[in-house]
Amino acid sequence: MLKNAVTGVNIIPTALLGVVLLYWIIVIIGAFDFDFLDVDIDIGADNSGPFYAILAFLNVGELPFMLIISIFILNFWIISMLIYYLPFVAVGGLLNGILLIPAMIISIFLTKYETIPLKGIFKYSNMQDNKDKQVLEQLCILMCDVKDGRLGQAKIKRDGASIIINVKSEYEEESFNKDEAAFVSRKDTNKDIYYIVKLDL
Repeated sequence: MLKNAVTGVNIIPTALLGVVLLYWIIVIIGAFDFDFLDVDIDIGADNSGPFYAILAFLNVGELPFMLIISIFILNFWIISMLIYYLPFVAVGGLLNGILLIPAMIISIFLTKYETIPLKGIFKYSNMQDNKDKQVLEQLCILMCDVKDGRLGQAKIKRDGASIIINVKSEYEEESFNKDEAAFVSRKDTNKDIYYIVKLDL
């Protein structure tokens, strides 16, 4: 199995898995915080395209990005190793490389459904509590227009990756423009939405 993992194109999923394992080892020994290497990804309402569609499909924004990407890479590596057992595939060969594409697609779907149970865990975890403390009564920057009572997204800048939150105007008659600063007044826990109000200038 080890020989197959580093043969030909199989080095790609193996190298990715190695990076993920190194990340979690460093986090476990406490050299870095859990959100180290977490990224600030804009998934606002004005974004479109396959990249943002995949991020939304994989529950990015509801779970830590590095947790999701770690599960995805583990799935990708396992499936790429299982390809070895197909009788017509030469390990590391051209067909093996082509089959990595459907392996990646299958991994995306597996990751989607494997992370669904984790959403409930993280919703009520200490991480969520800490996030609320860093969000409530703070200034945020709108990542898209928020008008007519519609939902939008905003980010709270901090050391490391920014916090991305779902926001809605506290008062329907108030509208917000992209890149405008607003004040986070309260949270609807059931809907996981933060309400924002205009700054008093």
